[in-house]
Amino acid sequence: MPYRVRPAVYRDLHQLADILTRSFYGTEGWQSWIYPLLRIGIYEDLKQRFRHAPPHYVCLAGITVETTANQQDWIVGTVELAPKSDFLWRKQTGRQLYLSNLAVREAYRRTGVARQLLKACEQTAQADGFTELYLHVMENNQAARQLYEQAGYHLEQAEMNWLTLFGQPRRLRLRKVLSNMVSSAR
Repeated sequence: MPYRVRPAVYRDLHQLADILTRSFYGTEGWQSWIYPLLRIGIYEDLKQRFRHAPPHYVCLAGITVETTANQQDWIVGTVELAPKSDFLWRKQTGRQLYLSNLAVREAYRRTGVARQLLKACEQTAQADGFTELYLHVMENNQAARQLYEQAGYHLEQAEMNWLTLFGQPRRLRLRKVLSNMVSSAR
């Protein structure tokens, strides 16, 4: 199924919040009781990022091509891209962007939406002069790890915290260098 990626706009916030909440929290069992609160929290966080976006922040929306002019775009996936420093004491180098909140509606997973969103992130970063993208993924999220590996992301660091001592999975920092893509495109 063909998809198109475009920058998300304010009117997309409800769909984006729904996709993110369902992707990261689920709606089964006891979570169905707190789903409305989680969704409101995610909606408000997105709204604040849209209102106070730092330079080079972008939220992308993957939409179905079948959307007609008479209806609002049907968003099937989303991702955010922004400058971010790993540590409070380490300044952003200006060469890398942080990719976060990649999420796809369940019915559209494994159809190419996530790959198109990743490709759009790379194109956006390169257009703005960035040479690297990085992200975090949980060690036990095999589907996401496979997606990122196939897209050219490499393990940079496995991060430990106090929760890993109690059996929680580690966060993996993955990185992709884009500078080779720039030179090969010329």
